[in-house]
Amino acid sequence: MLYIKLKKIVLLTLMVFAFSSILFATNSFADGGLFADLTAKGGEIFEGMRDIIFAVAGFGIIAIAVGGFFGNFNWKWLGAIIIGLMVIALTSGIIEYMVGEEIVNITDTLK
Repeated sequence: MLYIKLKKIVLLTLMVFAFSSILFATNSFADGGLFADLTAKGGEIFEGMRDIIFAVAGFGIIAIAVGGFFGNFNWKWLGAIIIGLMVIALTSGIIEYMVGEEIVNITDTLK
């Protein structure tokens, strides 16, 4: 009995969400939109954090190199640092690819 009610509630929620998405769809990320200030501040925070992450990753790579010098090289840590740096560096390109246009002015570090 509860399963049927839950199924109906989920179905109704999905239908209302789909209807409201179509009905109230606007370009809210354009200049002067509802979330323009939020995306601008998010871009500033991301660029600041990216600089900090690059510096900390540099210390991590140095620590892995020192560990390798003494015979304790950890490929798992090196791989995690490299993958993390690639994700952080490619974030701007990933966002532009997924959205199709430049929403947040985040400079791509791999260009």
